[in-house]
Amino acid sequence: MTLLENVSLDGLTPVRLWSALDPPTRQLAAAAMFEGDPALRGQAHQAIAATLRFRVAGVRKLSLGKRIDYLARVVRPEHELASSLLMALHLGRRQELLSSFLDQLAIPNADGLIDEGHELGPVDAEALVPAVAELRARFDAAQVDVYLASLLALDPDVWGALRPLLQADDSAST
Repeated sequence: MTLLENVSLDGLTPVRLWSALDPPTRQLAAAAMFEGDPALRGQAHQAIAATLRFRVAGVRKLSLGKRIDYLARVVRPEHELASSLLMALHLGRRQELLSSFLDQLAIPNADGLIDEGHELGPVDAEALVPAVAELRARFDAAQVDVYLASLLALDPDVWGALRPLLQADDSAST
């Protein structure tokens, strides 16, 4: 069963998407979060501590492998943490996919991170069709599904036109 078959795109949130991800993808996201920004690591440590009823200092003493495992398997993230995990996954591990997609849409970016000065408005479905097709031709289908669903979950106002494309992809695969 694919991600798109496993999750409803209507009202998709980062939390719902996170709960639908397979364990290896969650592990990858958790690892990327610990490799990134120290503030994100702090957010992860807090969530693990709250879940395990530990002090944050005790969580920091755990091996990195245990912290990644707890974050991926045990913690039930709230909106902010789920959003951070999804962004860490893509910005930390899938930058080529991100930058390829944004380049196709002529959105200025540095390794998949949209330029700070660029004001991003709703992206037109007409522009998305060839960009999504290019991603599907170049990258692993499961990774593309997670990325596009993440965009939709993180910012439905900008990426809402992806919904019918993803639903069409889902119905084509069944």
